Amino acid sequence: MKKILKVLKWLAIALFSIVILSILYLRFSRFSDKMIYQMNGTDYAEFKSDLNHQEFYFDVEDDVKLHGVLFKPDSILPIGTIFHYSGKGMHLMSSIQDSYKPLLKKGFQIFCFERRNFGKSNGEANNSLTLKKDALFVFDQVTQLESISNKPIIIWGQSLGGAFATMNANERQKQVKGLLLEGTFSSFPDIGKVYAQVLNLENFKWLVPILMNNDFAAEDQIKKLSIPTLILHSKSDEQVPYELGRKLFKSANKDNTRFWDINSKHIMGIYDYEEKYVGEFLKMIDK
Repeated sequence: MKKILKVLKWLAIALFSIVILSILYLRFSRFSDKMIYQMNGTDYAEFKSDLNHQEFYFDVEDDVKLHGVLFKPDSILPIGTIFHYSGKGMHLMSSIQDSYKPLLKKGFQIFCFERRNFGKSNGEANNSLTLKKDALFVFDQVTQLESISNKPIIIWGQSLGGAFATMNANERQKQVKGLLLEGTFSSFPDIGKVYAQVLNLENFKWLVPILMNNDFAAEDQIKKLSIPTLILHSKSDEQVPYELGRKLFKSANKDNTRFWDINSKHIMGIYDYEEKYVGEFLKMIDK
C-alpha cells in the first residue's frame, strides 16, 4: 500500500510539473501572440483604389517592410489627419476604403498601415512587443511628413486596432488632438476569457490571464490620457461584448472621456451614424 501511495505521489508531482512547465512554455513562447496577430499570410496581389492616395513602404527590419497608404481629399486642402488602426481582418483592399469616404469628404486625410504578415506587409506577427515598436515607428515616420506635421492628428482605433490606438495615444500624447475608439476591449485577457467561453472552455478561463501577455494594457494606458477621448460601442456587438467597452470607459479619465452607446453591428458605426460619427472627429479639431 505504501508503495502504491508513493507511486501516486510521484505521479501527481510529475503531472503538476508538466502542467506548470506547459503554462510557462505557452506564456514565454508568446503562443497567444501568434493566435491573436498572425493572419496566415492574408494578402492581395496589388493595391488598388479609386480614392486619391499615396502609398508607402516602411523598412522596419532587414527584409521586413510594412505597407501603408495615405488617403487624401480630392479637391480641398486637408483639415487634419486621422491615423487609423483597423480591426484584425481589415486590410487596405477590404471595405475599409468605404468607411473613409465620408471623412474624406469633410477634408480629413486618413493614414492606415498593415501589420506584419497581413496585406502587403511581410514579416512574422508573433510578438506584440515587436508590433508595438512597429506601430510607433510608423507613426513617427508619417507624422514627419510635410503634409501631416503641420495639421492636427486624431487616432482612430477599431476592435483589435483599439489596443494599438490607445497605446499610441498614450505614448505620443503631445502630438495628438484626440482619440476615438470603437468596438474595442479593456484588455487582451478580458477578450480572451470571452472567447474561452465561446469555445466551451468556460471552466478554464481562469487560465487566460496566466497564458496571455498584456503588452497593450488599455485599461492602464487610458487613465493617463488628458486629450479628448470618445469610446463608442454597440449594445448588440456580437464580436466584442458591450461590457468590455464599458469596462474600458470605467478606467478612463472622465474629465476628457465620453462614452457613446450605439446600436449597430461590430465596428459599423461610421455607416449607421455617419453624420454624428464624422462630427465627433470635427469636434476634436474644433471644426
